[in-house]
Amino acid sequence: MTVLREKILNLPSLPGVYLFKDARGRVLYVGKAKRLAQRVRAYLGDDAEPFHRDMMGEATDLDVILTDTEVEALLLEATLIRQHHPHYNIVLKDDKSFPYVRISVQEPWPRLSVTRHVRGDGARYLGPFTDVKLLRRTLREVRRIFPLRSCRNFEDYRRADRPCLYYHIRRCVGPCYSRAAVRPEEYRALVDGLVLFLTGRDRELLDRLRGEMDQAATERRYEAAARRRDQIHLLERVRAPQKVVRRSGRDADVVGLARHGRRAAAVVLLVRSGRVVGKESRLLARVEGGDEAEILAQFLTQHYLAQSSLPRRMVLGVALADGPLIAEALTRRAGHPVELALPARGRERQLVATAERNAAHALEDLEARAAGRRSQFAPEVLELQKALALEAPPHRIVCFDVSNLGGEGAVAAAVASENGRMRKGLYRRMRIRRPGPDDFAMMGEVVERYWTRVESGELPRPDLVLVDGGVGQIGAARRALDRAATRPVPLIGLAKREETVMRERGAPLKLPRRSPSLRMLQRLRDEAHRFGLTYHRMVRGRARVTSALDRVTGIGPARRAALLRAFGSLAALGARTPEEIASRAHVPLALATRVADALRDEGAGAQPTAVDAAPDARASDAREAGGSGEGEAA
Repeated sequence: MTVLREKILNLPSLPGVYLFKDARGRVLYVGKAKRLAQRVRAYLGDDAEPFHRDMMGEATDLDVILTDTEVEALLLEATLIRQHHPHYNIVLKDDKSFPYVRISVQEPWPRLSVTRHVRGDGARYLGPFTDVKLLRRTLREVRRIFPLRSCRNFEDYRRADRPCLYYHIRRCVGPCYSRAAVRPEEYRALVDGLVLFLTGRDRELLDRLRGEMDQAATERRYEAAARRRDQIHLLERVRAPQKVVRRSGRDADVVGLARHGRRAAAVVLLVRSGRVVGKESRLLARVEGGDEAEILAQFLTQHYLAQSSLPRRMVLGVALADGPLIAEALTRRAGHPVELALPARGRERQLVATAERNAAHALEDLEARAAGRRSQFAPEVLELQKALALEAPPHRIVCFDVSNLGGEGAVAAAVASENGRMRKGLYRRMRIRRPGPDDFAMMGEVVERYWTRVESGELPRPDLVLVDGGVGQIGAARRALDRAATRPVPLIGLAKREETVMRERGAPLKLPRRSPSLRMLQRLRDEAHRFGLTYHRMVRGRARVTSALDRVTGIGPARRAALLRAFGSLAALGARTPEEIASRAHVPLALATRVADALRDEGAGAQPTAVDAAPDARASDAREAGGSGEGEAA
């Protein structure tokens, strides 16, 4: 028994934090548990997540830190993740693409600056702001109201007792200049006012300034009252009207999440005094293997437990398994109650949807820029990803359908869509080789034959497989994919009667009738049915033509094609005399006589239409279904 296994089996059933390490002592994974023994032993089981199995393959040692409560374990876990950046943990990354306003509140005379790097130096960071020009223009106006210093060499000016240009143009009160006689409490009041303004609490700021103006006027400090009056006038002019979100005016953070493969993005809409005043976005790496609730819980703990100022209300889109535990940890960190809300309807639910759209856009933009292209997923594709809990949006979907009539002329169709739009160049149709009307076996055959072409590179790899049918068709398709596919792919079915989405694991999914994602699946399923039925009718028509002419001695493929080319259909050919047949089709009279006698014997038999019998029916069907890109996988 290895040392690691012995340590795991000897763990106590107490709350704490565990750290897996490799042979060089690097921390691979940090986790917390209410009962360490039960939680960590799960990593030894065969049903562990794939990335956990990879981590256990590298881990050689285990450290444990016992705590008194699970809340303390959660706080400690967040601290250790920020400290060690473990390879197998979900990693929160700062979005450094946009600037922040930095106020060095930890200094005696705080400095105002703009930066793109957020550091844990005790300063106050506000943002990020997406429009750099608008931010700098706003700061130029705001510094007329809150003239804070922005110089780097403050101590040099202070030793020289000489102010800079900003003091002379009244953009700085001059804390470095002795003649300015700036008191620390007055300067700190300016800092607090700027923070209130940039965080959207300008209504509270205006009330405070009006109170100070009235008090100064009562005490006959008219110059101070005039300064407050000018600040109020400038502030009212700078204020930008915004739509009120909540009548109560409470502060809240609205959190939206989107994921794609190994990465996820979280967007926080900042609601202050009932108005949306800003947005923050963060990227999360190594999120494979976790569901949306787990990723969101990791974001909340890593993002908010590192801050000193937290809102009293956080609005989320999904319920968290450890919601009460996280709320208690945030409450302890903030020093006031923090509520985790899960709205089902109303304006807050709409804000959550807006935050999720922003998160999806941020993730798409990042991937598009990395790939050197533009890409944006359709809303119905993102909705389907959320409904099916997929790791990535199903950009390319392929649907399979089988058409047969009692085993006669059994054919199959495969149609594809990309980002909700049909891609007729990826359509394929094929005749079923397996005899007998076995729908399950035929579905398995078409999926395996199609996926063989996917693995060979002939066709692009789909992100989702849809079959027309229920549990039986899904099982047959899964067995075929297990034989042909080298990488896992999600698989669902769409039952016709109730329009229910059938899943491999879990109960059937009933999407709303007006759901855009359900309508997208229905369009794909109906297109596969249309394409397969058209091919099935054509195959049956060919079979009837072939059975009538192939019984005539001396008729081969070339002469059969010449006869149909000359007369257009079997019915028109049967209405002609042997002399007309010989003359127009350029065949011997004896052969024309045998053809006329054979078709006369057919008499009242079924007469296919011109479209069914025409030798160019296959080409016309291809044109009807979308052009040269649709091929037959024989």
